[in-house]
Amino acid sequence: MITRSSLILLLAHLSLFSAETDTDLFNNLTDDMSSIAQTAKDQRANIDYLPFIMTVFDGEELAHAGASSLKEALSLAAGVNIASDNLSLFNPVFRGSNPVAYGQSKLIVDGVEVNDLFFDGYTAYLSMPIDMIKRIEIVRGPGSYSDGHSGYAGSIVVTTYKEEAPSGGVSRWFASAGTYGTRKAGASYATKHDDFSFAADLYTIHDNLSLSYGPDGMSNGILSYNLGGNLPGVTIDNRPLSQSGHAPSATDATMVSASLSKGAFFADGRISSYRHGSAGGINYALAADGDHYNIDQWQIRSGAHYNINSFTGTVQAAMIQDSFVSHQLLAPAEFRYYSLTLPTPVVVTYPDGFYGIHEAFIRTYRVNNTLAGTLFGGDTTFGISGSWSSVTSEKTITTDRDSGTGMTDYSTTLPFFNPNGSINNLTAYMTYEKVITPVLTGYASLTVDRRNGISPQIDPRIAAVYAIDPANLIKFSISRAHRNPSWQEMFTLNNKARWGNPDLLPETVIAYETQYIHQFETDHTLSFNLFRLNNDNQIYLQYNPSLARYEYVNGLKSSIQGIEGEWRKRYDATTFYAAYTHIWAEDGNGVTLANTPSDTARGFITQNLDEHWYGSLAGRWQNKIPRAATDTRNDMKAIGIVDTSIGYKLPYLNSEIQFTVKNIFDEKEFYPSPSNTYDGDYPSTGRAFMATLRGTF
Repeated sequence: MITRSSLILLLAHLSLFSAETDTDLFNNLTDDMSSIAQTAKDQRANIDYLPFIMTVFDGEELAHAGASSLKEALSLAAGVNIASDNLSLFNPVFRGSNPVAYGQSKLIVDGVEVNDLFFDGYTAYLSMPIDMIKRIEIVRGPGSYSDGHSGYAGSIVVTTYKEEAPSGGVSRWFASAGTYGTRKAGASYATKHDDFSFAADLYTIHDNLSLSYGPDGMSNGILSYNLGGNLPGVTIDNRPLSQSGHAPSATDATMVSASLSKGAFFADGRISSYRHGSAGGINYALAADGDHYNIDQWQIRSGAHYNINSFTGTVQAAMIQDSFVSHQLLAPAEFRYYSLTLPTPVVVTYPDGFYGIHEAFIRTYRVNNTLAGTLFGGDTTFGISGSWSSVTSEKTITTDRDSGTGMTDYSTTLPFFNPNGSINNLTAYMTYEKVITPVLTGYASLTVDRRNGISPQIDPRIAAVYAIDPANLIKFSISRAHRNPSWQEMFTLNNKARWGNPDLLPETVIAYETQYIHQFETDHTLSFNLFRLNNDNQIYLQYNPSLARYEYVNGLKSSIQGIEGEWRKRYDATTFYAAYTHIWAEDGNGVTLANTPSDTARGFITQNLDEHWYGSLAGRWQNKIPRAATDTRNDMKAIGIVDTSIGYKLPYLNSEIQFTVKNIFDEKEFYPSPSNTYDGDYPSTGRAFMATLRGTF
């Protein structure tokens, strides 16, 4: 009853709906669709006229609604669910598209793609405090909304406060504290004078989170051998060593970035450090106190703008380093397994457990050139980019595999990543947008991508925006996209929980979408979106019984179709947003798609009570999540989460203070675990409290 009543509480404000249309408010929009579209792209205004299915949030409205991070903000958007895994790596899933794989979407922060190379995800950036973010643009569906960054299932474009500072500059700061020992602080600074600008920001995050897990994967035979008795050698049964209890899930993160420009020249850089407790363990064995992993990244970029006749170009070069570091007890005390001694391996007992130190660093060099202008009466962009990635160092040090005690360096004999792995990409793309009639704009794009020795992937996209009248729009699009396999999926070695496959092919999707938008007034819209997604060659882990290990393979298919509705209105004192998504999803065998809820609802309302006080209510709900056909566990139950905030503005100090309660009813939220790993699902946090002080100077 709590989940249902929570949803009713959230949607009670639907009675505010008004069907009145004031077309006079649209008379000044334009008679020329081209100028509207250009304004939308340049100023991020009138986004309804862009040829994408998208939602845009202001950072301030999300902060007042109680979102404290990018992850929490995305959980309020239509069609986006958050998935997690045994390491508490988080993955935004768009409309159910392969929730077991990362890289389904691209995250672009201040014009730079930040997906890490190891997982092709961006867990570190999902913890970015909302007080650093000015705007979030969420594009659902394939396509290159940001030039050269083509998402498979969607794209997320984040603009920070430092990136769009007003002339003369501004500085912002915030500090937060809350449950689980959470502490956050950050600031940004920006200045502009004539053709020179400089901006920088910094934030740091810390918490002491520890989550309770049920019996770990060892209870289901992971890290045992020959339990069925049909493989060579003796049976090794480590199931009695299975553990339950609290596991380290704390986060320590710091990020700093800076940018400058002078005339046509620009340069920027970003350093991200992210450390997290190992939670459910790399090998599905419960982590011990102190176990952790780091996903760090730094980027530097520079370039220049130039002109060729009526075309404007941008050339840039970047260097990126991604690293993955893990220090963890991989198996508990008294763990038993085969030694490496040849020709007759013996069973070794590890009295203090099996400990591993794994470190890998990958360096990427990237160049890009774009040219934009008018061609045959339409806006045209041409681009070409190349990237070259390789391992700069790799380290694998574990408990000695023959004696069971002491530490031995296996970096050359048993590396956890292929030290010779490399990824080379060459991409060319083109976009073209033209006003066909005063009420119809057409859009076309083509991306050609070649990775290593794989055949080139050719991804076309065709879209149109049709204005029935100034208050009613219809969008259509057909597109193809692909997702290249990540470093983990290709080059992981000597890990029976996940073994890489360098011969993996890209995942592909063909998407059909249409959207109807009704504008009651400038800041009051209602939209409905129909979509169909045909996914092929999706990557997943498959158990290989002959080698007693899980391997990455292509093979999953899915057909997803659905409808989304969004309603948004901004009053003078009130901001309201509500969204509902329903999908019909099947795998390649006609079975209901696992790990994906068919119905989700979310939204928020913020209200300025007077010139000082404001309050908010936010919530999200999803129905039950089905299991895989081979999973005997019950479906995951439906759940609703409701948050509330109250704040007080201190105009004489250019600041405000806000108190937020997350998960008011202390609902137990879980993320689905794969079958035959953890018996229970991966836990999340319960009720939490947060106090935030923010301001400008």
